[in-house]
Amino acid sequence: MKQSVSYRIVTAGLLVALGLILPYCTSHMFAIPGTLLLPMHIPILLCGLLCGPKYGALCGVLVPVLSSLFTGMPQSYPMLPIMTAQLLTLGLVSGLLYWGLRLPIYSAILGSMISGWTLYGAVFAVLLFDNESLQALTVTAAIVTGIPGMITQLVLCPVLVTALHRYVGVQNFLKQIGDHVLEDARVMIKKSNISCVVIRDNTIVHTADGRGISPLLALYINEPQMLRDAVVVDKIIGKAAAVILILGGAKFVFGEIMSRAAKEYLVRYEIKAQYGRCVDMITAIGGKGICPIEKSVLDIDKPSECFVSLNKKATEMQNAV
Repeated sequence: MKQSVSYRIVTAGLLVALGLILPYCTSHMFAIPGTLLLPMHIPILLCGLLCGPKYGALCGVLVPVLSSLFTGMPQSYPMLPIMTAQLLTLGLVSGLLYWGLRLPIYSAILGSMISGWTLYGAVFAVLLFDNESLQALTVTAAIVTGIPGMITQLVLCPVLVTALHRYVGVQNFLKQIGDHVLEDARVMIKKSNISCVVIRDNTIVHTADGRGISPLLALYINEPQMLRDAVVVDKIIGKAAAVILILGGAKFVFGEIMSRAAKEYLVRYEIKAQYGRCVDMITAIGGKGICPIEKSVLDIDKPSECFVSLNKKATEMQNAV
C-alpha cells in the first residue's frame, strides 16, 4: 500500500475528473437520478481507499464544489453544503480506516458510509433549524433512495481497488527485477529451444529445454532451492506448472502462454503473474482436447495433492513412451 506522492496526486486528479464526469453522464445520458446511484460517491471512496485520508478528503470537497460550478449539480443551496460535508467525510474516513487502522476494505467502506450519512443528517439538521421549508431529502429518504448506489459501491469499489493494487504491485516489481533481464529471458524462449528460464538477483541462473512441465518438474525434484523467491519465465504455464511454482516458492511468473486456471491459482497464492497470451486451457499435443497432465489436476485444489496427481501422471506418460 506504499505509494509515491506523484502517484497519489495523479490518481486523485483522475478521480476528481471522474467525479465530475460520472454524475453528468448518468443524469444526462441515461436519465438516472443522482440520488439513486450516488455516482459522485464512487470516485471519492476510491480516492480515500487508493490515496489515503488527506487526498480522499480533498477529493470530497473539490468534486461537489466544482460540479456545482460547472454543471449546476448539486444546487448551491441547500445540497452543496450537505453533500460537501458528507463526501468530505466519506473520503476522509475511508482513508483513515483502510490506511490508518488497516481495516478490511468492506469494513472501511461501511464505516465511511455510516460516517458520511451521519454528517449528512447533522448538516441537514443545522440548515433545517433556520429554514423549515428546506428542499432536500431527509436522511431516511436519502438512504432508502440511495440503496442501489450503496450496493454498487460495495460491489464495485473492492474489485477496482484490488485490481489496481495488483497491477501497480506487478509494475513496481518489474522495475525492481529489471525489464531487460525479463526481456532477455523471453527472447531466449522465443528464439531457441529453451522453454524455461529462472532468474535470481537480476541474473539468469538456470535454463532448460523440454516439453510441458518436465523442465520445471525436474528442477523442483532435483534443485528445489532454485525456485525459492525466483522469477520464472516459461513457454507454457498451465495449472500443473503453477502448482510446482507455488510449492517451489517462486515470487514472479511470466508465461508466454498461460491458462486462466493457472493465472487464478497463482494469484490466489499471492504469486505475481503476467503472460503474453491467456488461454482457456492448455491443449494436448496435436491440439485435441485438454493436456492429460492438466486434466489430472483440474478438479484438485490443494497444491500438495495436485503435485501427487501430476507427478503420477507424468511418470505414466514417460513410461508409456
